[in-house]
Amino acid sequence: MEQLATSLGVTWQSLEELCKNEKVIRGVMKEITTHGQKAKLQKFEIPGALKLCPEIWTPESGLVTAAFKLKRKPVQEFYQRDINMLYAAGPMSA
Repeated sequence: MEQLATSLGVTWQSLEELCKNEKVIRGVMKEITTHGQKAKLQKFEIPGALKLCPEIWTPESGLVTAAFKLKRKPVQEFYQRDINMLYAAGPMSA
């Protein structure tokens, strides 16, 4: 993300700033879309919207196990508000 931000001319001081910057979000979305198209994914297989999250997933945060396996229910509960907003907003244009 740092390289992408620099290439987009975005100045920043923290990961949190990068994750909230609309230009960076659109840049990441464009990269994902381009990669998905090159991999010949179907349109429904490519995310239509995304949220960049600065939180580090560690066992202490409760989002992953000690073996770093995803804990689906805690992740959903932690991000439910963001998930709802993404579905309400609809697809982004890359």
